[in-house]
Amino acid sequence: MNEFVIGFVIGIPIGTSLGIAIEIAIGIQQKPWSELSYKEKKMRKNAIILGMITLLLGIIVFMWLVLT
Repeated sequence: MNEFVIGFVIGIPIGTSLGIAIEIAIGIQQKPWSELSYKEKKMRKNAIILGMITLLLGIIVFMWLVLT
């Protein structure tokens, strides 16, 4: 197996477990959307947008590595 496959096989479980750990840590103190202030809603929307941009960049880099 080449390094890419090994990195992919190791990276998927690490990324998944890290994501679950972060969600548990953040999710404990979350309030329902209706109880958030304007500033908190804005911060949460920005965090979601940043996460989506990071995901898209990750997909682009992955595809670039696969196709080259």
